[in-house]
Amino acid sequence: MQMLPESDGDGLTDKPLKIPKEMWLLVDHLYKNACHQEDLFQTPGRQEELQQIIDCLDTSIPDNIPGSNHSVAEALLIFLEAIPEPVICYELYQRCIDCSHDTRLCRQVISQLPRCHRNVFRYLMAFLRELLKYTSDNNLTASLIATVFTSLLLRPPPNLVGKQTASERQRGITFILGFLLTNDEE
Repeated sequence: MQMLPESDGDGLTDKPLKIPKEMWLLVDHLYKNACHQEDLFQTPGRQEELQQIIDCLDTSIPDNIPGSNHSVAEALLIFLEAIPEPVICYELYQRCIDCSHDTRLCRQVISQLPRCHRNVFRYLMAFLRELLKYTSDNNLTASLIATVFTSLLLRPPPNLVGKQTASERQRGITFILGFLLTNDEE
């Protein structure tokens, strides 16, 4: 991971965070261009645009990311799905599920994440909360965002993937929802 500069006064961060450059570039692009985009994260991107975005991010730090907002949004989802360890580490999965009913306990679990994971989580939550300010334009709801992002941010360890119950999945959504609906950090 490399240190990236603040994103031009966009309000997502008060100071630079150590997050993957690909994620920063995708989120920054979406923040600047897609807050009002209808059905973001619900409309699939175009395959050829996704490939262009991936190639672009693999080879440079572009001034502009090619493709539609839907393709950039899908590239972000693909990136989150592809990282070997989810943003919320496997070792904290069960604690997140167990404490999903208590916002204070949820914040304590997030504070136990390694710094880079914690930075990514906070950055994504700030961005997703920002998207929720434009619900009337983009048709996003906190529940929909939590449903889409829970399986990417809070995944059961590989040995438990097939054993995840519907109740655990719902408690995971509740865990993420708690961060989307509150703006205070820890």
